Amino acid sequence: MYRQHQIHRTLTSSEGVSRIQRLLAEEQFSTRSAFTQRVCQEFGFYDARGHEQLASCLQALNYLEQRQQIALPGSKRVRSSARARRLGEPVAEAEAVPARVDQVQGLELQLVTSDRQRWLWNELMAEEHPLGAVIHAGAQLRYLVHSAHGYLGALGFSAAALRLACRDDWIGWDDEQRGRDLHRIVCLSRFLIRPSVCCQNLASKVLGQCLRRLPADFKKRYGYRPYVVETFVSEDYNGVSFEASNWHYLGQTAGRGRFAETAVKVSKKAVYVYELKRDWRALLGVWMYGIKPRACGEGLEIEQWAEQEFGGAPLGDVRLSRRLVKSVKIQSKQPMASFPTAAGGDRAAALGHYRLIEQPADSEVTAANMLAVHRRRTLERMQAQPEVLCVQDGTDLNFANRGGCKGLGTIGRTRGSGGTLGMHLHSVQVLDLQGVPLGVPHLEFSCNEDKPKTGRWLRGLRHCAELSQQLQQVRVVSVMDREADFFELFSQPEVGREVELLVRAQYNRNLGKGELKLFDQLNAMRPQAHLKLRVERQSARRGSRSQKARAAQSAREAQAELRWCEVQLPPPQRKKFRDCKPLRMHAVQVKEIQAPEGVEPLHWFLLTTLPVQSRAQAEQVIQRYRLRWRIEDWHRVLKSGCKVELLAHRTEVRQQRAITINAVIAWRLTTLTLLGRETPELPSDVLHT
Repeated sequence: MYRQHQIHRTLTSSEGVSRIQRLLAEEQFSTRSAFTQRVCQEFGFYDARGHEQLASCLQALNYLEQRQQIALPGSKRVRSSARARRLGEPVAEAEAVPARVDQVQGLELQLVTSDRQRWLWNELMAEEHPLGAVIHAGAQLRYLVHSAHGYLGALGFSAAALRLACRDDWIGWDDEQRGRDLHRIVCLSRFLIRPSVCCQNLASKVLGQCLRRLPADFKKRYGYRPYVVETFVSEDYNGVSFEASNWHYLGQTAGRGRFAETAVKVSKKAVYVYELKRDWRALLGVWMYGIKPRACGEGLEIEQWAEQEFGGAPLGDVRLSRRLVKSVKIQSKQPMASFPTAAGGDRAAALGHYRLIEQPADSEVTAANMLAVHRRRTLERMQAQPEVLCVQDGTDLNFANRGGCKGLGTIGRTRGSGGTLGMHLHSVQVLDLQGVPLGVPHLEFSCNEDKPKTGRWLRGLRHCAELSQQLQQVRVVSVMDREADFFELFSQPEVGREVELLVRAQYNRNLGKGELKLFDQLNAMRPQAHLKLRVERQSARRGSRSQKARAAQSAREAQAELRWCEVQLPPPQRKKFRDCKPLRMHAVQVKEIQAPEGVEPLHWFLLTTLPVQSRAQAEQVIQRYRLRWRIEDWHRVLKSGCKVELLAHRTEVRQQRAITINAVIAWRLTTLTLLGRETPELPSDVLHT
């Protein structure tokens, strides 16, 4: 694959200057052009077509001469300022242009190749484009939009911006990669639909046609294909034509133009990009937002894990970030102990920890910022997997003995009960397909039980979609229990696009007039397969207001019937769902037969957007759902292993900060436990905590 030569960097290096000086001393050159050609041959500066890159090479040589590092042969020609040559007369107006693009006669794109076409293009831009005509840099193509009605507009492509923060962050490359592969990005620097032309969807149609032929035209002229197109939209326009043509909005420019003078600010513009080739990241060897794959057990050693998961957290002060890492190291060595005990009498360490936790409520020391680095590391571990499970669930944290803590709410409120002092923690835990936890990138605390509980699940789903958007070729499946069985969640635009759903059904839904209800329809079907499921042992549980009592159960192998089918879920008969269409999903039933006496048999109804057309696919859905219990293990470690319900800070904000630290410690403990079982050959210093 053709890589761009970094001519300026090569020639201005100490080695490059020495080689140029040696050429000047050993050989005679009558003109600068001859010397430039010799330098191209010496350094191998050839483009994708095999032509010498004379212009870029001469520019770098002139730079060295200005710095008096070399003396070039021949006299330097004084050039007049470049000016775009124009047609010299106005371009004729288009006549009788229809109101809709499908009625336009003879719509075509003309690649500008002749002088007259070039002058006509310049005339259109100079007279009718808000930014006027300009001499663009680098490789470029120009098009005229022609029709039987006359010229309707024009487009121009040129070299990409040298540096662009939001674009470079989205691509995920470093300075060296950008210098080597920047030519694979081209800029749509001019796009004009003439002001006198009013035709619905014309801009989107023209953009689509142009982007389809651009790679081939570029390769024919320059010997390589571009992979991405970028463009900039000023504040006076909304970019709707680009969004309609599947461009991605990345952010805004910093207000510094390529041709603007130093320290002169220009208006900020919206940045859009369009991907011309689906696998361009693999070809360039880059990762979206710089998120590279990371093995799930990498960096969990006791001496480095805290720095990896928390180092550089955006807390507003680098000293607070360093303090966070130190506090995590201390707490993780004795997660069941109070911090002063874990610090071993180090009073300075304890005071520093409490200063961190007791930062003002409006400071940047928030649970989200403390979790930011761990979230990125989780993305890196996710990127190493073909598919990940984002398990959502919530748990109540009981602070009944912490009456002096301000801001707490009530939990466990049932009929006839005023509830218990505490807070609710709703979280997302990411697993690989073997059930190894990759991280807990989302924690949401709630001290108000009266808020709609559906919002937690919707926000968790959107967070999973955000994770998915930053990954490449990784399928994200959001796994949820019965509390998430509501139509609004199923109908979210992210579902089926960024995130697949797997939810245990709670309600025997109506499927339409004249049809059986969901559970009844599955029960009426003949079993399509039988399977054996390993059921782990369960300890006895005392009854409470919110849970039934349960006797201890031994591990067993359950014999179960398996049924599956495709269903359509009609929207509820409420005003907010009036415009919603029925949703297509797959339903899977697992029903245990011949369960031991006194044991409640397994009986699950699962709804999913994953394909279920065979026994193998149905069993894969069941296996994914069984891994949901990993988040319950994490809850147990958080409460019993890290003793978060014994934290005694004086406000709910401080409690949340301390819980966030312990949440990641609990994740590490559960991960190391599972890695120890799955890979017992790991060295002991990795598992030692």
